[in-house]
Amino acid sequence: MRDEMTPRERVVATLNHEEPDRVPIDFGSNFNTGVNVIAYNRLKKHLGISSPTHSRYVIPMLAAPDLDEGLEVFRRMGGDVLPLPRLFADGMASKDWKPWTMKDGSVCLVPGRFDPVENEDGALDLVFQGVPQFRMPKAGHYFDRIFMPLSSVESLSQLEEILPVLRTHRAFNWAEAELEIMAEWGQRGHRETDYAILGDPYTLSFYQPGFELFGYEKFFLLLAAEPELVHCWMNFLTESHLANLGNYLDAVGDYINAIIMVDDYGQQKGPQISTKMFREYFKPCMSSICNLVHQRCPQVKILLHSCGSVAPLIPEFIEAGIDALNPVQITADNM
Repeated sequence: MRDEMTPRERVVATLNHEEPDRVPIDFGSNFNTGVNVIAYNRLKKHLGISSPTHSRYVIPMLAAPDLDEGLEVFRRMGGDVLPLPRLFADGMASKDWKPWTMKDGSVCLVPGRFDPVENEDGALDLVFQGVPQFRMPKAGHYFDRIFMPLSSVESLSQLEEILPVLRTHRAFNWAEAELEIMAEWGQRGHRETDYAILGDPYTLSFYQPGFELFGYEKFFLLLAAEPELVHCWMNFLTESHLANLGNYLDAVGDYINAIIMVDDYGQQKGPQISTKMFREYFKPCMSSICNLVHQRCPQVKILLHSCGSVAPLIPEFIEAGIDALNPVQITADNM
């Protein structure tokens, strides 16, 4: 067992397959390791901590422990990894904070542009560009996507007409001003703390965007029946991600220890798609991202978030260049 390490040393050693002084703890460093605001507020009450709770990820209503005063909850829970998130999360900038009351009566601070509309049945809608896109049921505690903007696409020609418009969207075209802000955040986190820093671009995905934008059933059908259309879509994602990621690494590569990709390839009993389909559509894209990160910033490790049973795909992930898997979901088959 090593002598006591700083959190950053602990995480770096672990990702380098060296023995740390203890197992590192990820407490809310990204969208996928977060805690719902209601549960988080109850934890703070139990611990006697009264600082305001922030939520930058308002669709799942997750707390942002890194925005707590003095990182008190984060420290009490033994956290080792701070996030370096995008400024724009869930369609709105993380600024101009204002209070919002949760279903249990507790309060969190949300971005100023967070303004859900209440329906007659008590459900809440998040409206973007005049269209309700996410809904929290009256008895719910987070928002579900209800609008799939590409659900009407039926042909390659239709997709090709839409892609130029998508290229201008913030999700696929990061502004220089946002990169400058994230660079400032990263520099401060690296210099002023001894925590590991996880780059969380949030939109660095290949599998999930298909379901989010086309719809689950539609995208599964496209994967099976329209390979030319899917390859066009994957090429678009790869080109967009590589351009954004190159700029992102130029801005923050010196400050982060790892970066996370997010795609749920698993279900409870096994992968959602065959290994053959993964190799055809997704592995080349994943490899392109990993190659860019490893070449541009060799010290930065690449984490892949994928829920479920993905055991058959793990060798493929490794071959593509993934360094670590989040999570190892032991309740799923063969994990």
